[in-house]
Amino acid sequence: MKYHSDIKHIVCKSCGLSLTRHELDTYWKKVRNENATEADISQQKKNRRKEWLEWYSSSKKSKEF
Repeated sequence: MKYHSDIKHIVCKSCGLSLTRHELDTYWKKVRNENATEADISQQKKNRRKEWLEWYSSSKKSKEF
């Protein structure tokens, strides 16, 4: 991305998208929020799997005795 001072816009070199600084900040916040949400969901799934595995392992131990 490159800043053009004459039009006061930031322009993407690869696609030609032209945004003001405020618009760019808005899009970055949106992208960060979406990525954070996906990471939170992924972490919740990992935590559920771990809890289930701990529960399953503990119930197997109690069955052996």
